[in-house]
Amino acid sequence: MTNTPQSIKKSAILAVFGLIVGLVLGLAIGAPLVQQAETATIVTTAYQTVEKTATITETMEKTTTLTETRVTTVTETVELSEKRQLPPLKLEIKYAKLFDVTFYDGYKVVRDALNRTLILVPRGAEPPQSVDGVVIYTPVERVVLLSATHVALLERLKELKPDILDSVVGIAWGGSYEWYFQDVKKALEEGTIKDVGAAWSPNLEEIVALKPDLMIIYTFPGDTLPEKLDELGIPYAVNNEWLENHPLGRFEWIKFIATFYDLDYEAAQIFKNVEDVVKELREQVSGSASPRVAWFSVYKGTIYASGGRSYIAVALKELGADYIFSDTTATGSIRPTMEELVSRAADADVIVYSSYIASIEDLLKEVPGLADSKAVKEGRVYIFSETYYQLGFAYTEEWYRDLAAILYPELFPDYEPQFFIRLASGG
Repeated sequence: MTNTPQSIKKSAILAVFGLIVGLVLGLAIGAPLVQQAETATIVTTAYQTVEKTATITETMEKTTTLTETRVTTVTETVELSEKRQLPPLKLEIKYAKLFDVTFYDGYKVVRDALNRTLILVPRGAEPPQSVDGVVIYTPVERVVLLSATHVALLERLKELKPDILDSVVGIAWGGSYEWYFQDVKKALEEGTIKDVGAAWSPNLEEIVALKPDLMIIYTFPGDTLPEKLDELGIPYAVNNEWLENHPLGRFEWIKFIATFYDLDYEAAQIFKNVEDVVKELREQVSGSASPRVAWFSVYKGTIYASGGRSYIAVALKELGADYIFSDTTATGSIRPTMEELVSRAADADVIVYSSYIASIEDLLKEVPGLADSKAVKEGRVYIFSETYYQLGFAYTEEWYRDLAAILYPELFPDYEPQFFIRLASGG
């Protein structure tokens, strides 16, 4: 087909028009695309930090992308003038029932065995005005003790604080018993620890002269010592661990004494170690046949046996033994008749005479009816060793081990108890 001048002119016009349209569309399509995002993050610790991030993305001609990030950080410090009051925390007491310790912000409140309130304040700090009680500044530096069992607990704390006995300036002893803590015996002999007389009648003038920060005492019915100490203004705390009816409850008073030295963590650690050993012993004897046990002594013709809810009965039960007076409810001692004792102890596998005699013959002089008992015939009669009340209390876990060994000798071959002595015939 031949193009005429008219068709060429028309085509030219259309081409120019298309070029103009294309240019306009091209400019529109090639215009930059802008996207802006802004985020804000607030972080709060002791101060506030505000971060603002702006991101700008520019696209050129569909194929070229330019990204620019701008970060601006503004730091603002805020002073926190409000002081939060932390809730009080109770020291964990698992077995003992006669004391507790509560931690407050800057001081401790202790309830002793007479239900008295003691406020323990760090040295140099002011005591709280909102709490009534006896203020004692800690850690204590000058201490008088009334009992060998109190000394025993300090001896265990020596494991983590070797110099703790340096704080003891006096002990109510009066030469009334032998010492088996050799460091204490030496200190008393040398006078670095003052003997302030027997526990049942301590020399109050000597105690006053020692200027103690604290005196740790025990009490008994009719005791007038607390009243006298109040009159003299001597600060004291009552430790009646002897009234607890669980062996671990008795030993747990280590936490009571430790709190006056700010050794709460250390005492808890020692106690846990002892408790863990006892748990292991319970597991070791579980599943064995239950031995039947009699536990008593005789004084001037009267029989004294451990009650069915005493610490002795509790320990025997924990170790799977059958105690002959487990059906009684006393937490201390009971006084059965001679006939009742003989009847119940006739088939006992083990007899523990809770005092000191020399031989089985001596036992039979006190209770002749036990001559035909199973324990006597098999020679399984035990008495306390001389270290029972001091070392046996200080090392409660070893006391448990001794007890488990005499109950289950087949599980502890060649084991020699420390706190119990097996009686021989004619010994």
